[in-house]
Amino acid sequence: MTTPLTPAEDFVGYLRSYTADSFDPRQSLEDVWDRYHVPDATHVVNRKERDRAAALKSLSQWRADQSPYELWIHEAVVDGRRAAARYTISKVLLMQVRHNTEVVIFADLADDGRVASTVTTARSTYGWGGADSESWDADARSVATAPPGAAADPELYLTTFAHLTNDPAVPLDEAFDRFHTPDAVQYINGASMQRPAVLQSLAVAREKGPVYDLEIHASVRQGKRFAARYSMVPSDRGRRAGEMEVFTFGEFADDGRVRLLRSVMQTKSGYWPT
Repeated sequence: MTTPLTPAEDFVGYLRSYTADSFDPRQSLEDVWDRYHVPDATHVVNRKERDRAAALKSLSQWRADQSPYELWIHEAVVDGRRAAARYTISKVLLMQVRHNTEVVIFADLADDGRVASTVTTARSTYGWGGADSESWDADARSVATAPPGAAADPELYLTTFAHLTNDPAVPLDEAFDRFHTPDAVQYINGASMQRPAVLQSLAVAREKGPVYDLEIHASVRQGKRFAARYSMVPSDRGRRAGEMEVFTFGEFADDGRVRLLRSVMQTKSGYWPT
């Protein structure tokens, strides 16, 4: 048997092999876990800490259900010792009705290539069809050369755009067009928005609130694609609102502006608002 590549060597391969090994009843769950994670790895799932024992308990519950599964990796971004990915684990319940676990993960990788820490958000949904349904992304794609321009820095893009949208002296259309292509599409918890809807939403927020300050926790960029995890912390301006954690994946156009964003917003209690 060949030694599997470490998460640092092939993060997409790690997601596939770790999932397959976790569902394989011939393998010890303890061995599977330790193969891919350092002993003192730290993990947060839906804003709750999870240690090794809790992780193994969750894996044993998954393994107890012997129904076949499919793993659909939608996107993966790797930059040095940091990686992020969006994927779905899907199981058929009856006919074509599926139970889907949608996962977004940000990982730090240890010097030996194993996972040192993760922050994950996940939710369960029910749906029809398979991986070839129009509602699902393609598998993880290769990346192209990074575009030029200041907007190609994901942290600079996120913080500067948020600052401009909160500044009443800056026209919202100018702020949007500085950082986004005219045909840019944003998905928030699966719902799509294009330029007119985004501008309308920003106008309402500017007039009535809530107003958020951004705290960026991690960012990863690989070629034209990037991922970032940040908190939206309510300021003392506008109406009251709860803190939100955002997991976002984006793609830059050739001119350095953003052409695509896919974001998951999670409340402080760990839920995905609709």
